[in-house]
Amino acid sequence: MFVDMVRSHPTRWAIGVSIFALVVCAGQVWPHLTASRAPTSLRTVDLSHVVHERVPYLIGEPPTQLVRDGAGQLTQVTLGTHTGSFLRVMTAPESDLATVETLSPHDLVLSAIVIDARDQAQDQPTFTLSVADVLAWERTHGLIPPGALVLLTTGWDVRWGDAAAYLHAGADGTLQVPGFAPAAADLLLNQRKVAGLGADAPATAYTPATGFALWLANLTNLEQLPPTGATIVIGALKLQAAASSPARVFALVP
Repeated sequence: MFVDMVRSHPTRWAIGVSIFALVVCAGQVWPHLTASRAPTSLRTVDLSHVVHERVPYLIGEPPTQLVRDGAGQLTQVTLGTHTGSFLRVMTAPESDLATVETLSPHDLVLSAIVIDARDQAQDQPTFTLSVADVLAWERTHGLIPPGALVLLTTGWDVRWGDAAAYLHAGADGTLQVPGFAPAAADLLLNQRKVAGLGADAPATAYTPATGFALWLANLTNLEQLPPTGATIVIGALKLQAAASSPARVFALVP
């Protein structure tokens, strides 16, 4: 029967043999194709909050609205560019305008420096990371390299489920949450020449003296990252002429 099939359909038989050979070779030459797509030596950490209709959002941002069809599938989203975990592009006054859609993939994949200030900041809304704090970190871990993304771990993200606690207001009604002191931000952005700053809080962003810098706010799980060695991937929406965008941010940790 096999011989008859070869004689009656030689072309079809040849194609089948070729496909079988390719599959066998693929398993030998590219065995990783059948394994996990993520390198087994890396641990991934999700640094973004889930977006829902009760997320904290700053004054001036539109309320988050998620519209679903009869089957429960999400069909329409209304949210501000500073809603959830988000990326903001901070530009110097005299620099060319930089917006989210002009960022290259190179700008959005960065090595991370993580400064853990939870002991001082978690219950202290007035805490700001000082120059002395940065220098103390460098004495232990080495000089912060140019082009890195400096992330501040404050533990403030545990308040995310309570909008009033997360967006803590001072006596004058202004936002009062942990962040970078202006002098520390100046040291990092303008002297160390880092690519950007970020925090697990809705802290104030800072403008570099030249060019542009990235600011990541409302992150989470930063305590799972080591002081050095992690790579941050920022999945911002490619919005036209927008300075900010909600973002899915995650870390790759050796």
